[in-house]
Amino acid sequence: MTLFAETALGNAVSTLWPSTETYRWMAGLSRLGWAWEFLRRNPTYIQAFQDTDRPALAVDQGGTDAALVWGLLRFENPLLDARKANVFWQLDLCREILPLTASPMRRGTEVNTLRLDKLQCRSTVQSLGDDGRRDVLFAQDGRFLQLAIFGDTPLMEALLLTPALPASHHRASRFLAVRRLADLVGSGQLRPSLYPRERRAPRLTRIAQALDGWLAHASYREIAIALFGAARVERDWSDTGDHLRDQIRRAVRYGRDLMEGGYRQFLT
Repeated sequence: MTLFAETALGNAVSTLWPSTETYRWMAGLSRLGWAWEFLRRNPTYIQAFQDTDRPALAVDQGGTDAALVWGLLRFENPLLDARKANVFWQLDLCREILPLTASPMRRGTEVNTLRLDKLQCRSTVQSLGDDGRRDVLFAQDGRFLQLAIFGDTPLMEALLLTPALPASHHRASRFLAVRRLADLVGSGQLRPSLYPRERRAPRLTRIAQALDGWLAHASYREIAIALFGAARVERDWSDTGDHLRDQIRRAVRYGRDLMEGGYRQFLT
C-alpha cells in the first residue's frame, strides 16, 4: 500500500474506530449505502482514486475509465461516508437505477416535471458521452435514487417514460424506483419510508467496525474489546472452544470479502 493510501485509509477509519457509538448511524443505511461503505474502505480503491488524473471523470470520450472496474460510472472520494458521498453506479450492475427516456412534452399533457431547484435533497447530474444520456443522482442521509435518462430534452420540459413491463428480475426494484421518484417530485425529499433498512444492518455494522479495526492494525483482541467490551473479553477470550476469537476472525474475514468485491451483492 502506498503512503497516500495508508494515510487516506487511516483518516477514513480513524474518525470511527474504535468507538461503537460512532457507528450507530449506519444502522439506517440503504443497500446502496452499504455498498459504498465497504467499497470506500478498500485500499486498492483508495489508491486508484488518487492515481487517476481526473477523479470525477465519467465514461465519456470513448475511453475505458478505471472506475468501471469498481462498478462505478466515476470515482467518488473514499473519505466521504454514505451521508455525504455522491456515488454513481453502473446501470447494468445496479437494479435500483431507474432508466428513463426524456421525450418532448405533448400539448395538453398534464404531468409533473422534474424540477431540481425545488428539491430538498442533493442532486448531481452526470453527462455520459454524446448519445444524450444523463445520469441524475439524488442523495439524502445515505439514501439514493439514480436515474439513467436517455434523450436530450431538458428535464423541466420532459415527459419521462419508463418501460411498463421490465424484465422479471428487475420488476420489484423498478416499481420501487418509480414510487421513489414520484414521492420525490411530490415531497422534495428521499423519505425514509421508501428505503427499508437492510435486515442485516446490526451485523453489518459490527462487521464494518471489525474491518476498520483490522485496517487500523488493531489486534483481534483489541477488536473484540471494541465490539463486546473488556469484561466479556477478559472472561471469554481464553475459552477452550475459541468461540469469541472465531467470531472476530469471521467478522474480519467477511468484512474483507465485502470490501474486496462482495459489496456488489447490495446492488442486485
